[in-house]
Amino acid sequence: MGNRFSVSRIFRIMSINLYKWIVNSRMVVAAAMIVFVWSFAIDPLINISKEMNSPLNFIEPFIAVFNSRTLCLVTPAVYVFLISDYPHLDRNSLFILHRVHKREWLLGQLLFFIASSFIFMSVIFIFSVIPNAINTFAANGWSLVVTRYGVYNPDKAQSFAANLITNELYNQIAPYQAAALSFLLNWLYMILLSTILLMFHVLNLRKIGVPVLISIIAIGSALGVFRSKGMWYFPMAHTMISLHFTQYLKEPIMKIEYSIMYFAGMILLILIFCLIMIGRTDFLNIDDNE
Repeated sequence: MGNRFSVSRIFRIMSINLYKWIVNSRMVVAAAMIVFVWSFAIDPLINISKEMNSPLNFIEPFIAVFNSRTLCLVTPAVYVFLISDYPHLDRNSLFILHRVHKREWLLGQLLFFIASSFIFMSVIFIFSVIPNAINTFAANGWSLVVTRYGVYNPDKAQSFAANLITNELYNQIAPYQAAALSFLLNWLYMILLSTILLMFHVLNLRKIGVPVLISIIAIGSALGVFRSKGMWYFPMAHTMISLHFTQYLKEPIMKIEYSIMYFAGMILLILIFCLIMIGRTDFLNIDDNE
C-alpha cells in the first residue's frame, strides 16, 4: 500500500465496480422493471392522450413514474436488488485491498454508488420519454391531457390514468422544474439507500443491510400512501413532489429545500461515521459472493 492518499485509486475502485455492475446478469431485472413502468404508468397516459386527441408534454411520463405512489415502492426496491451484493468482495478482492487505504476503498465504493444510481435514474428517464416521442411537445407547461382530462371526462376523473399526475403537481409547479426535482430527489434517495448499505458493511453487519433497506422503503411507502405525518421521517416522502403541496394553496406542506437538506444531511452524517469506523472493518471476514 502506498503512503499517499490517491484520488486515482479511488476512481479505479469505482470504475472496476461499475463495470462489474453493468455486465451483471441481474440487469435483466432492470429490463423487466422498464417493461413494468411502461405498462403501469406510461401506457395509461398515452392512452388518454389518444382518447383526447391531444399530445402530452414529453417530460410528463417521467414525472408520472416518480410521483406514482405504487412505483415509489418498485423503483428503489429494484435498485437495492441491483446493488445488494455491493460493496462486492470476494477472495480476489484481497489483492486490491492490500494496495489501497481503507478510506480510499470506502470513497471508491461511494463514488460507485453515486455513478450507478445516476445511471439507473438516467435509464428510467430515457425509457420514459421514448414511448411517446412522436406524439408530444416540448414546453414548460402542462398538457391538456394532464390538466383537463378529468374536466372533460368527469366519469373518469378518478381513474388511475387521470391521477398519475395530480393537481398538487400541476397547480403548484412547472413540469421542467418538477422533472428536475424528481430526478434529483430520487437520485439522492438511491445514494442514501446505498450509503446505508455501505455503513452496515463497514460495521461488519453486511447480512442485515438489505433487510433494513427494504424495511425503510416499505414503511416509508406505506406511510406516504396514507399521507401520515410520520412519512417525513422516511426518505420516500421527500422524493415525491406531489406530497410537498396541497391542491391549491401556495404554502407547501414541506419545502423542497428541506427535503434536499434532509438527504444531504443524512448522506453526509453516514459518510462521516463510515470514515471514522472504517479502520475497525475486518476485510478478512469476507463472503465469496461471486
